[in-house]
Amino acid sequence: MYVEYYAIENLLVNYIIISCTAIISKNNSSMKKKWTGATIGMIYSILYLFDNFNLFFSIPMKVLLILIVTKIAFNNESLKGYLRTLTIFYFVNIFIAGSSFFIIYCTGITHLTISFIILITYISGVVLKYIYNDIKELKHIASMKKDMTVCIDEKEVELKALIDTGNLLKDPISKSEVVIISANKLYGILPEEFQKLDLKNINISSIDNVIDKVDKNISYRIRMIPVKQINDSNLVIGIKSDYIKVDGQKIPNVILGLSNFNEDGYNAILNPQLLMSI
Repeated sequence: MYVEYYAIENLLVNYIIISCTAIISKNNSSMKKKWTGATIGMIYSILYLFDNFNLFFSIPMKVLLILIVTKIAFNNESLKGYLRTLTIFYFVNIFIAGSSFFIIYCTGITHLTISFIILITYISGVVLKYIYNDIKELKHIASMKKDMTVCIDEKEVELKALIDTGNLLKDPISKSEVVIISANKLYGILPEEFQKLDLKNINISSIDNVIDKVDKNISYRIRMIPVKQINDSNLVIGIKSDYIKVDGQKIPNVILGLSNFNEDGYNAILNPQLLMSI
């Protein structure tokens, strides 16, 4: 039974370390990727119990392990992002492992008890995070309109945004919330090809046509966002901003969905979840 307890304990602690790293680095890794990384770490730790696998515990193999887990457990869009996540992951490991050994040495508490304390602390932190986010969301909903600045390719435009929980549009790649923008408010900072689009009939061909005609500093920003409705589905063309600014706080790399809506009093629609990061 010792091996089973050891494996479960190690799996949970590995998952907590990976999750803490994801939170600190703001890496939107999926639960599947986190559990996969945690499982690899658990299998590696179980090999400690067998003398025949001593070769796996040399320094090069340990370095290789952390490189592999960082690659598998997190979303890494660039080498710079990967190295940043790797560094944070390394120091989170040191902090949690070092803290555990310090407590064991000073108090005599068992390793299993320490792991249980880490697990309870993590669960408590997750619960508090959800409570805190709910409080922040209520605060933002209390003020339904916000002044918002949008920056694309270092060009800014001022907008008035309505906060609306009914805006459920998400970028299929990053899974982050999309801000719906009245397209005519962005035409002054976007190439004229965007003005020629029929936003009610966006398709893959029309998006490809825009990508082919605009400069690379704009084309790499363009996104194709599917919108599912009852008995129907269509596309929205999106563009990745440098940032949006709300309440004086910048939120980088927000995707803007272009729409032809025209309402008095506002020209953008924000999901309050997007404001949780500020």
